[in-house]
Amino acid sequence: MKPTEKSKKTWLSLSEAAEILGVHFTTLRRWADAGQIPCAKTPGGRRRFRIEIVEQFLRQQHQPSEQLPALLENRLVDHARHDVKGLNPLTETWFNLLSPEQRLELRQTGSRLTALLMQYSNRPASGEAYLEEGKRIAGNYGSICFQAGLPFIQTIRAFQFFQRSILDAVHETSFLKDIGDQRNHQLYARTSHFFDETLLAVVSQYLASSETKK
Repeated sequence: MKPTEKSKKTWLSLSEAAEILGVHFTTLRRWADAGQIPCAKTPGGRRRFRIEIVEQFLRQQHQPSEQLPALLENRLVDHARHDVKGLNPLTETWFNLLSPEQRLELRQTGSRLTALLMQYSNRPASGEAYLEEGKRIAGNYGSICFQAGLPFIQTIRAFQFFQRSILDAVHETSFLKDIGDQRNHQLYARTSHFFDETLLAVVSQYLASSETKK
């Protein structure tokens, strides 16, 4: 396929995206599974990549960029596990309403959102494609909660649980103290914006699912 033909497409297959990035398709598959580059899956399980995200990822591979340390990712996992154990059953009733399969699905959704947040927050002049993908995935979060029978307020609480785990992990790593006031403010602003937009996507999809059922 010619480059001009690829540029007209919205979605790329695994092999097409790998060709643009100049890597083997197994490498790209590993990146996608690790959440380093977002992708969608067809009903048949095939990965599809948005062309603008692939092109943006390619540009960023050739530019030095500040990345959140791997320590932060480890802290995210630790916080999520710790917070689940410390849930108050009187206020966080949403957790008990979820089946083990739904809990796993929400954890996987949360991991994908975390990876997108890291990409978006570290790119002050770009990254909108990561935000858009984050909103799409957050919409799935809202759908899962609705299908699980979570009340509207408990759905918001479930998302806030995920959000709090991330913010606590950032604070615990002391990462923000080491990057300077300007970068600190920038990271805070973009993180807040990401959460605002993704929470709206959760709410919007939950309400849309509710209207469809009527």
